[in-house]
Amino acid sequence: MGNDKIIDNQGNEIILDIELHPGEILKNELEARKITKSAFAMKIGMYPGHFGDIVKGKRNITASIAVKLETELGIAAEFWMALQTDYDLHLERNKLKHSA
Repeated sequence: MGNDKIIDNQGNEIILDIELHPGEILKNELEARKITKSAFAMKIGMYPGHFGDIVKGKRNITASIAVKLETELGIAAEFWMALQTDYDLHLERNKLKHSA
C-alpha cells in the first residue's frame, strides 16, 4: 500500500489480489474504539446513512473524508486514501482480467 512494496526473491513486485474496501477497516477501527457509526458520522459532519454506506463498502472515501478521519482518529489521511486507491485498482484489474 502506498510506497510500501512487497518484493519476491527475484526482486519483482508482488501485487496482492485482495479486495478490501477501506470502510471495512474503518468499521473495525470504530468497533475497537467502541464508537458507534452514527455518533462518529455526526462528529465528522456526515449523515449517518452516507457514513453507513462507507463502512458497508458502498461509498468511497474521498480526500475530504480522509482528512476528517485523520483529525478524529489520528490515522493519516494518506493511509485512508492509499486503502481506497488499492481497492479501486483491485476492482479495475479484475474488470480487465475478466474482460480478456
